[in-house]
Amino acid sequence: MLDVEVLYLIGNSNSTNIVKIHNNIILEKTIYNLINEECLKTLTTFDGRNEATKQIFQIYKLIPLYLNEGLILQPLYSSKNYEQIYINICNIKKINKVNDHSVITFINDKTLLVDIKVERIKRYMKRCLKIKDYQNKFKII
Repeated sequence: MLDVEVLYLIGNSNSTNIVKIHNNIILEKTIYNLINEECLKTLTTFDGRNEATKQIFQIYKLIPLYLNEGLILQPLYSSKNYEQIYINICNIKKINKVNDHSVITFINDKTLLVDIKVERIKRYMKRCLKIKDYQNKFKII
């Protein structure tokens, strides 16, 4: 379900919209449950990956979630927020500023308007790339 074609996830308290390169899927489960199920396929959990990222990178808020080399999910809002958005930083083409908002353009030219400044999203992307580099050091060839 969650693979390298994921552009972003939008969820609320009872459903999640998975926006992919070629299609959208709506599931009757929370983002947390969806991601946790995906983590369990590799014998880990959502909470375990969050805790490891906290310890290694000293990131304590809006913790990115590395699932694989082509799927690194960055939450844009606090988990306490009603609407959750996670973007796959691996599929971002560009980010543009529109007033105090950002328009994220993905590799298939789909766009997402978010109420976050461009500079913040760029900081998120940098830390996700650090995590990706760290993971690549341990990649088995």
